Amino acid sequence: MYMQLETSRTEEVRMKMKSKKRTKQKEQIELWISKHHLPSEMRKPIIDDMNQRFKEDEDVYLESLLPNLPGELQNNVKEHIGLKRLKTVKVLRGMEEQMLRTMCHSLKPMFHSEHSYIIRERDPIDAIFFITDGTAWTYTNTASNNNGQGTVLTQAERLVEGEYFGEELLIWVQKSTTSRNSLSKLPVSSRTLKAHTKVEVFALMAQDLKQILHSKLSSLGPEQLPSAAASVVQRIWRRKHPKTAASTKFQNNAVVKSKKAASILLPPCYRLTANP
Repeated sequence: MYMQLETSRTEEVRMKMKSKKRTKQKEQIELWISKHHLPSEMRKPIIDDMNQRFKEDEDVYLESLLPNLPGELQNNVKEHIGLKRLKTVKVLRGMEEQMLRTMCHSLKPMFHSEHSYIIRERDPIDAIFFITDGTAWTYTNTASNNNGQGTVLTQAERLVEGEYFGEELLIWVQKSTTSRNSLSKLPVSSRTLKAHTKVEVFALMAQDLKQILHSKLSSLGPEQLPSAAASVVQRIWRRKHPKTAASTKFQNNAVVKSKKAASILLPPCYRLTANP
């Protein structure tokens, strides 16, 4: 009788602990949905998926929520969170939206505890980090004396939700002369990125970024490549020069030159070998 009572009490305690744990998990996920302003057509299937997993006696942790969602729903959520952030990257401004959406599908959610290092100065940059929640600091260390002994922290810059780190990776990938499927070299970071509070980031990994860009270029015919590269140059030129009769004439005269110059920006495997 005593053993049965003790077993019953133990089971009751276990069930209370599980219920408390599940309630906390549900609250965290609902708060995350609210923070990212997910519309009802995304919120409902996420909650349904969570409740179904609870019924199957599975834990649902915020850190693994998104990767475990069905593919289409996962991509829709990534687009909702990531598209507006990709559009803030200077190098990506003017890029067609479909390519930006493809980049969104490759975003990987990551969570970093407070005071942890996300990337250190002189470490290889293998991703662009978009801060979606929390606060981080970025800074660099310099030699403190002429002998180069010791270091001193320079002024730190705070990064918050909506900001990003690692744009130099995108610039490097675009200018990369390595083969289209290889990342044998990576740029190194000139700054440290460190979490101040608990930080959520969405990371666009170097390999994914390069595959997307090369896939886009591969889909173009040889005659289209210089024009595609030139269009980027021309968009930058238009933003910097108001449209006037004189500037329009100058721009028209520069189109051929921009195509020729822009082809230099293409990786060697995509450049034209024949003269235009």
